[in-house]
Amino acid sequence: MMTDADFDKTVADKTNTETDDIDVSFVMTVYNKEFYLPAVLKALFNQTGLKNPQYIFVDDLSRDRSVQIIEDMTKGMKNVILLKKEKNEGISISINKGIALAQGKWVRMLDSDDIFPLNSTEKMIEVADKHHADMVYGTFTKTGKEPMDIVAEYMPENFCYNYQPDALKTVLGGHFTRMGQLIKRSVLQEAGGADTRVFIQDESIPLRASRLAHGIIKMKAHVVLVPRETNNLSKNTHQLDNDRFFAHYYFLKDYRDSLDKNICAILYAKALSDNWKYVKKNLPKPYLTPDFRLYLLSKFIRLQPNFEILDKMAERFLTLSDVLRSKP
Repeated sequence: MMTDADFDKTVADKTNTETDDIDVSFVMTVYNKEFYLPAVLKALFNQTGLKNPQYIFVDDLSRDRSVQIIEDMTKGMKNVILLKKEKNEGISISINKGIALAQGKWVRMLDSDDIFPLNSTEKMIEVADKHHADMVYGTFTKTGKEPMDIVAEYMPENFCYNYQPDALKTVLGGHFTRMGQLIKRSVLQEAGGADTRVFIQDESIPLRASRLAHGIIKMKAHVVLVPRETNNLSKNTHQLDNDRFFAHYYFLKDYRDSLDKNICAILYAKALSDNWKYVKKNLPKPYLTPDFRLYLLSKFIRLQPNFEILDKMAERFLTLSDVLRSKP
């Protein structure tokens, strides 16, 4: 087991270099998921077609048996890293620590309650290699089934997919928010992984990676199976609205000088839409607000970002008391 005290030295020793015989590094963040982990790990360890995978688990100070389950099920296995953090910092910080430890050509990230079809990683690597794409995404399905009932599922051999050379434009035009994506390790590490200013990583990882990626593939096949859900951050709509807004807001602020005007306008429209989702549910007479008028205008006109307006929206989101935030 690795602790935070070992982390910096380990990353420095590895120097983030690719290890030739590791084909894919799986990175999983863990926090109180003992109910799911036996099934999730069983499906993960039985992924087909891999030569020499690496498994990286980052525990964010779980209070249940999550760490013990991982230790028991990985006993005697090679290429396993279990980072036991000394304080709870949040999902984005945790996943970045796992990404920093990855050494495979590819990184595939997963939530600790998501189950991979057994051939999904193999198929994702096949299409990525065929088209020299740096990112691969698929679809997911909420099965409503018990975790152990779906650990032996396979993807169909024949599935459709689309390749697009412009990864950023494709991400901005679609939904790429579920974990399970496959991204070239060198691209993901250069992008810095998730934006740690945003608690949930789902929006920021595809944005940041796609800025540097050469090509993206969207598979029309379920690469993630979601079992019966017991507790999920997706039930907190304030959290979702907050994290979507800040993913677009920070990305726009960080990279506006290097992005073309059309991309900036799309990002601005998305931030306005994120803000409107919150306003519509929470403010009195939302359709009479300037937020609605600006959102509506952005649907018809390509507006360039007004950061004075965005900063005020950010200030409002930062006042929310029921939103989790990273704790570096």
